[in-house]
Amino acid sequence: MRRFKFTLDNGVTLNIMPPTLRMYYKELRTAENDAQLFGAVAHICNRNDENIEITEEYIIDNFTTDDFRRFMRELPSWIENERSANPNS
Repeated sequence: MRRFKFTLDNGVTLNIMPPTLRMYYKELRTAENDAQLFGAVAHICNRNDENIEITEEYIIDNFTTDDFRRFMRELPSWIENERSANPNS
């Protein structure tokens, strides 16, 4: 199955399952404040093959501003590329 590979500046690599539609469109894309945004990112990242528990606090404590910016840029790009590569998935 496809995975979104994301490496934090601290060297931790997460292989994240594709987010559900609810996670992506109802949580991440509609977040109205920092707490909702961090919670949505944590919810998406928590579905990782490494079985690392990702919480809102983990995001705040372990993601740098560069990590967060990169995640917010790369995840939608990855989703779009996956959709273009296989529109039936």
